[in-house]
Amino acid sequence: MNKTRTAAVSALVIAFSFVALPLASADNKNPNSPSQTEVNKDFKSAIEKFKQDQKTFSEAVKAYEAARRAINKAFKESVDKALSDAKSLSAPGQTQLQKRQSAVAKQSAVIAATAIRDAAIEALGPAPVPPTPPAKAPRMEKSKKPQTGISPSPASN
Repeated sequence: MNKTRTAAVSALVIAFSFVALPLASADNKNPNSPSQTEVNKDFKSAIEKFKQDQKTFSEAVKAYEAARRAINKAFKESVDKALSDAKSLSAPGQTQLQKRQSAVAKQSAVIAATAIRDAAIEALGPAPVPPTPPAKAPRMEKSKKPQTGISPSPASN
């Protein structure tokens, strides 16, 4: 009887240690890990900063496009002027040499206008770059509730 009592007590101690170990470790939280509310606050502040950056980007794009439109408008006006000048200089009784000189003048005016436009666009700089959205907030692991009782195993039947 003493042997069975010792065996039963030792089996009970071993079983209790297996059950108590997960219960004890379930309550231990890592003190260095941020809580869910801190993560949410950080994420919300990152979202607010992203929204502000979006507004700034939108304004920068509008300004960039307005400057670009002004450059292209000036280019179009100078090309139209060169074409109208060439057309006004052409007369029905012109010689072949005069026609070629008129065409060369028109072509050089267009090339000069193109060079001016390209230099102005290059001086304008690159287009604004859109901001990157913040990474999604990491999900905290849901804590598993410890089992209060030992679940029956299928082998015990």
